[in-house]
Amino acid sequence: MGQVNWKQNLVMLWASQILIMSGFSAMAPFVPLYFKNGLNITEKGELAFYVTMFNLCGSLAYAIFLPIWGKLSDRFGVKIMLLRGTFLGCFLFPLMGYVSANWMIVIRFISAACSGTTAASQLMLVRTTPDNRQGVALGVFSTAIWGGSMLGYVIGGLIIAKFDYVFAFWMCGILYFIAGIFVLFTKDDPDLMKVKIKPVRRKNFFAMLPKFTRAVWLLLILFTVTGFIRTFETPYIALKVEQMTAKAAAAYWTGIISAIVSGGAIISGVINGWLCDRVPIRKLIVPIFVLSAISLFFQGYVNNIAGFTIARTMLYLAAGGISPLLQKVLSGATPRKKRGSVFGFSSTANGIGIMAASIVSGWVFAHSSINSIFYIAGILCILVIPLILSFFRIVRRDAYYRSHVS
Repeated sequence: MGQVNWKQNLVMLWASQILIMSGFSAMAPFVPLYFKNGLNITEKGELAFYVTMFNLCGSLAYAIFLPIWGKLSDRFGVKIMLLRGTFLGCFLFPLMGYVSANWMIVIRFISAACSGTTAASQLMLVRTTPDNRQGVALGVFSTAIWGGSMLGYVIGGLIIAKFDYVFAFWMCGILYFIAGIFVLFTKDDPDLMKVKIKPVRRKNFFAMLPKFTRAVWLLLILFTVTGFIRTFETPYIALKVEQMTAKAAAAYWTGIISAIVSGGAIISGVINGWLCDRVPIRKLIVPIFVLSAISLFFQGYVNNIAGFTIARTMLYLAAGGISPLLQKVLSGATPRKKRGSVFGFSSTANGIGIMAASIVSGWVFAHSSINSIFYIAGILCILVIPLILSFFRIVRRDAYYRSHVS
């Protein structure tokens, strides 16, 4: 690891990720509006179906393929996985602007199967960054995720307001291509690249499961649970905004609100990344989820743009740092040479949670109202606190974790 300049890697991965998230966010948040206004799917049940399937198929592809890419990154390196995700994505996303709703679902599955750049970038960071600086590195990296999202929301909202949805799909592809150029200047850990992992033949299904410790399995469950809660209301933000403003201005205001909200997430990522290197992570969990619940309740109640923006920003100020916190704990519970596989499975676990959230929130939207989605998400934030605290207590007693985390 000493042969790798981890700071240079952080800069290149940060630049790549901010472009990737800008591209994705210039398209993804506006898909419900595109189904409704671009493809004329106006019946509520049908609209809920297509929004659910778009998010479900993306998450399903992540869940299936990210463990595969994680295994391959342990064997061949992370860099080639990043190049695959960026350069294939730049060709696939523009196609969505020229096909029917059904084909959009298919392309979304394929693009998600070929992607996984965020997980791969995080893996390269934890493999090439000293253990005592991983909290800071992951926190800084999270600013690229949210900063890119912020930029993409503005770009997408303005493009759709001034031109049309097809331009937003093209912008996504262009930014993915530029992101791939930055990946070319990263470097993987040469010591881990020398390790040859021999394939093992397994005789039954249970033997095929990875040999993770109990601590790692519990953390993977938490990735699933938090993935479910954190994305429960997300697919319906644009439709909530459309209820509060004129139809023609919905994309514009969705972009502006999402950009402001991402600013809160950037601040949260930096602060929580810094804190998790200095403060026991369990002490950060309760305030994060309590504040998240309060903000979600208010988002469901409020019916004006200003109030909704304030509440949504409060949510991401609180919850924007959850991912770095969990990744820090997972990294501490996992030997360095196995982190590719573990981080791949953590993305799968998160994807399973997102898939479940897509199905449940879609059902709620079809049978109730958008506001109910926010209320349910707030209740879940409160209910999950005891589970997370109890799991963290078990992880802290894990032998490997105790010996590698002070």
